[in-house]
Amino acid sequence: MKKPIIFKLFISYLLLILVLSGIILAFVFHAFSTHALDTATGYLQRLGSALEYTAKPLLEQRDISSLNSFIRKVGSDTSVRITVIDRQGVVMADSEHASASMENHRSRPEVASAMNGEPGRSTRYSTTLHHDMLYIALPMRYGNQESAVMRLSMPIENLDPLLARVKKHTLELASIIIVSSLLVALLFSHIISTPIRKLGRASKRLALGEFKTRVPLHGDDEIQELSRSFNEMAENLEKSFAEVSSSKEELESIISSMKEGLIVIDSEGRILLMNKSAQALIDSGKAAGRHYWELIRSPKLNSLVDEAAKAPLTGEISLDDKSYLCSITPIRTGREKIVILHDVTEMRRLEDIKKDLVVNVSHELRTPLTAIKGFTETMLEERSDHDREYLEIIKRHTDRLMNIINDLIDLSELEAGETAISCEDINARNLIEGVLAMFSQKIKAKNLKAGIEEADGDILIRGDPFRLEQLIINLVDNAVKYTEQGGITIRLEKTRGDVIIRISDTGIGIPKEHLGRIFERFYVVDKSRSRKLGGTGLGLAIVKHIVTLHKGTISVSSKPYGGTTFTVAFPQPA
Repeated sequence: MKKPIIFKLFISYLLLILVLSGIILAFVFHAFSTHALDTATGYLQRLGSALEYTAKPLLEQRDISSLNSFIRKVGSDTSVRITVIDRQGVVMADSEHASASMENHRSRPEVASAMNGEPGRSTRYSTTLHHDMLYIALPMRYGNQESAVMRLSMPIENLDPLLARVKKHTLELASIIIVSSLLVALLFSHIISTPIRKLGRASKRLALGEFKTRVPLHGDDEIQELSRSFNEMAENLEKSFAEVSSSKEELESIISSMKEGLIVIDSEGRILLMNKSAQALIDSGKAAGRHYWELIRSPKLNSLVDEAAKAPLTGEISLDDKSYLCSITPIRTGREKIVILHDVTEMRRLEDIKKDLVVNVSHELRTPLTAIKGFTETMLEERSDHDREYLEIIKRHTDRLMNIINDLIDLSELEAGETAISCEDINARNLIEGVLAMFSQKIKAKNLKAGIEEADGDILIRGDPFRLEQLIINLVDNAVKYTEQGGITIRLEKTRGDVIIRISDTGIGIPKEHLGRIFERFYVVDKSRSRKLGGTGLGLAIVKHIVTLHKGTISVSSKPYGGTTFTVAFPQPA
C-alpha cells in the first residue's frame, strides 16, 4: 500500500519527538532522583553533626544507656534511624533495635569508609527493616583518641512521594510539549507535502499528455525551484510535442503521396509501416506485424534484405511480370530497414525497344552500306583523279558509318548480357605486344614511342582473349589518335589481389569537367576532332562494359595538354 509523504514526514517527526522526549524524561528523573538523594544525604550529615555534640560526652562517660535513650528520642522525632558503632564494628546503640541482638557492622561499606576517616554513603536493602535504605556514616573521635562511627539512615521510600510528584508534573509537561510538537509537526508536514502532492498530480497529468499542465508558484524555497523547473519542462515538452506532431504529419503526408512503394521492416522481417503505394502493390489487406516474405515472394528481395545489414543496397527485382528498382537502407539503430520499390517496368520496356531498334536499324543499315562501299571501291578503280576525290569522301564516311553500326551492335550485345565469354589465363604482356604491333604503322607515322613496363615475372589475366584484346585496342587507339608527340607507355603490375594495367599517353588530355562522362555512349570531348579522326564515340562505352563483364574496375586521370592515364584493374587468377 502506497504511503503518502505527509504520513512519512509525520511519522519521522513523531519518532524524533518521542525519542527526544524519552531521553529528556530519563535525564530529568535521574537528575531529580540524584538531587533528592543528595538533599537527604546533606540532611543526615547535618543531623549527625548536631547529634555528635551530645553523643561524644556520653561516649566518654561510657553512659551507653543514656546514649540509647538519646538516639531513640531523636530517631523518633526525626524518623531517622541512628546507630553508634565502635571501631571493632560492634553496635553500641541503635534507635530502633536492641544493640545486643545486632550483628557486627564492620563490613558495611559506609562504616568501613567512616572508620578510615571519611564520611561514607550507601543505599541497599535492609534485612532488619525490610526497606531500601539510605545510609550515612560519620567518623567520631572522643576521649583519649577513641573513635566510633555514627550511622544515620532513612527509608528511600520517604523520597518517593516527592519523586512521584516530580514525575507527575514532568509527564504532564512532557505530554503538553509532545502534543504541541505533534501539532506543529503535522502542520509543517502538511505545508511541505502539499506542493509535493501538487507536483505529483501535475506529473501524472503530464504523463497522460496534458502538456498545458502547470504548477502554481509560491515562495522561493527548493520545492518552488523544483516546481519552476517542472513548469519549464512542461513548456519545452509542449513545444517539442507540437514540433514532433507537425513533423509526423508532414512525414505521413509525404510518405502517403509517394508513388514509390515504401515498407519499413524490423530486424526479424516484420512490417512496421507501409504506404498506400506499397499496399496497392501487395494488395493483401492488413500487413502490419506480418513478415514481408509472406506478402512479397521474391528470393532476390530476401537476398538484398540480408545483404543490406549495415550499408544501403540497390537491386532490381521482378514481381508479377513487373520490374522494380529496390532500394534498401538500414536505419542508424541497425534494427529497422527501409525498403523502397520503384516501378521501372515502363523504363525497361522503353530500353528494350531502344535496344531492339538500335540492333534492327544497325542490321538493316549494314547491307546497303556494304553495297555502297563496294560500288564506291569499284568506281574508284575506274574514275579519273577529279572524281576520285569525291569517291574517297563517300568511302571514308561509309567506313565511319559501318564502324558506328558495328560498335552499336557490339555494345547492344554487351549491355543485354547476351555475350558469352570464354575465360582462360592470358599472358598480359603478349596480349599488349600483339595490340601494339597492330598500331605500329600509325605510331611510326606520327613519330611516337610506345613501350611496356612490367614487373618481374609473367603477369596473367583471367578472361576472354577477344574481349580483352578489344579493350586494349580501343584504349591504345584513343592514345594514338590524340597524341601528337611523345609516346605511349603501358605499365603492368600486381597488387595483393589485382592485376593493374595503366595506359598513359602524352597527348592533349581531357578537361576535368568531361572526365565523369567519357564512358557514356556517343559522348566525345571534341566533336570536330573526333569526326576528323573517325571516332564513333562508342569505344570507351564498350571498354567500360568489357571491364564490368570481367568484374574489374576502370578509372581515368588527365589534365589538358598533360596526357591521360587509364587504369584498369582485374582480379588475379585463382
